Amino acid sequence: MNFKKSASFLLISLLSIGLLLSACSSKNENSSPSPSQSASAPNASSPESTPEETSSPEVAGDVQAKVKPVKFSLFVNYDWYTAPTWEERPQAKWITDNLKVTLEPVQSNGAAAQKLNAMIVSNGLSDVIVLDRGKDVERLQEAGKLVALDPFLEKYPEYVKTVGEQTLNMLRSSDGKLYQLPNWFINGENGNGNAAYLVEKKIYKALGSPALETWDDLEAYLKQVKEKYPTVVPLDFGEVRDGVDVQMLGMLFSGSAEDITPSFISPGTGQIFGVPNGNTLNSVFKDQAFKDAAIYSSKLFRQGLTSSDMFTQTRDQIKEKLLKGQIAVFGAYDAVVEGIGREANNVLAAKDPEDGYEVIWPVHKSGVDKNKIYPSGFNTLGWNVNVITTNAKDPEAIFAYYNWASSPQGQQVLFFGPEGLFYDKVEDGVPIPNDAYINRDRKKYDELKIGEFNWSGNTAYVDSTKGKREKLLPLEAQDWTTLGQANVSFKTSKDITQFSNLDPSPTSEEGIILQRLKDHYKQLVPKIFFAKSDDEVLSLIDKADQEATKIGYDKVLKWKTDVWQANLKKLQGQ
Repeated sequence: MNFKKSASFLLISLLSIGLLLSACSSKNENSSPSPSQSASAPNASSPESTPEETSSPEVAGDVQAKVKPVKFSLFVNYDWYTAPTWEERPQAKWITDNLKVTLEPVQSNGAAAQKLNAMIVSNGLSDVIVLDRGKDVERLQEAGKLVALDPFLEKYPEYVKTVGEQTLNMLRSSDGKLYQLPNWFINGENGNGNAAYLVEKKIYKALGSPALETWDDLEAYLKQVKEKYPTVVPLDFGEVRDGVDVQMLGMLFSGSAEDITPSFISPGTGQIFGVPNGNTLNSVFKDQAFKDAAIYSSKLFRQGLTSSDMFTQTRDQIKEKLLKGQIAVFGAYDAVVEGIGREANNVLAAKDPEDGYEVIWPVHKSGVDKNKIYPSGFNTLGWNVNVITTNAKDPEAIFAYYNWASSPQGQQVLFFGPEGLFYDKVEDGVPIPNDAYINRDRKKYDELKIGEFNWSGNTAYVDSTKGKREKLLPLEAQDWTTLGQANVSFKTSKDITQFSNLDPSPTSEEGIILQRLKDHYKQLVPKIFFAKSDDEVLSLIDKADQEATKIGYDKVLKWKTDVWQANLKKLQGQ
């Protein structure tokens, strides 16, 4: 089997210079699941259980039989991600003991782009890379650094069935070949989403638990918090992502009109940066919902009702405030229900059962239908992708592992842990929780990180299975994340698969224009927040619209609209 190889040192050099691979999660607001959700319980069976003490999950088919012994390195191209050791995870130990597969993490050390470029220049790419879809993958593919996966699809038809042929076709590169394995793909009717607003429970109760539905409700509540709790941040949001994605503006935008989602207004990687109107994408700066959200954001900011360091605070700084219960209302679309919100709630609740964070329905502008608000956007293609590089000695063995890992059997081990730890039997595909799970210490459970290394997440299987599992538990043992997702975040997530692949090549005319528009947008948003009046906000947006037109925004919108319409045809099987 012949795979594309790098042609010359010049090609490598050009790639390393031009490759500005994203080093922080763009995931846009598309349901970015946290790489891990699970971990330990003090009463649980030892995570060091031997293969004799645990048994293989029973699943129809021979997916496991097709797995071949292999050891491969994996690099996750995000600054924020630090992989735990493989050997210390119970699911990883089961995989090594039973499948003879070992994964060797390559750390980014907080500088993913630099690390990846160094690997490219030295011709030392890891065997597998996890990264965002789009231009970054295409650059590696065009340089001959990636393995074409089509020959494996016939040998492993289970993978096509599990992921869905339509999804795989949407992931094909311009040469018609498949180089990407999706992570947290959705092959089913239901979507997912982790964007949400959280309310600090003790503060909320102390202030009389007022209605928190509309923007007016929210503003009145924040003023109470500011008066009664001067050391608490009334309203805060997730960190600015990709340098341009201000989560406060995006979250509030989603509540300013019906059937819109934050991705429509962000120029960041993997985003849409155009508001649908009929069969075209229109300018963000001409959109009334954007203007309304901008005015409201500025109003809250200038009243001191939100964080003064919104544009500079890091994820760790935000997390620290949440862990101390120092944020009264928090909103984010960066895995808040699955990630830092869950951790903050469990830490606070461990100290005081009456404390923690509660997931609430997204706030919205008066007159907007609450059932048509979507702070999350999900994509059936999932979160990000895995690519197998030409440095891999046995790419087929790696693919065979992903074939297993994506299956219900693989997901059972990777997400719920090996049998004998938190469940002793499986009925109708559901791991039946045992006493170790029911009586788990939630903080220690999180620390074990059973969900780690699940870079082949099968959303439909995991979400449906964990939902069925929770129904078997008493209320006090049910999982905070699962409840928040089932009751709110999954219901307020919009399918935006049709808007996939809207990032033009950085070297194309549209790509160069888009970069200038990103810089333009990055300068605009802080000015909006610091504006002294509503009129000033509108004036800034009007000037921004004029400047964007001069830069060439219309050309970018035309390109994005064409790709969008082509996507619709693909999704319709044309």
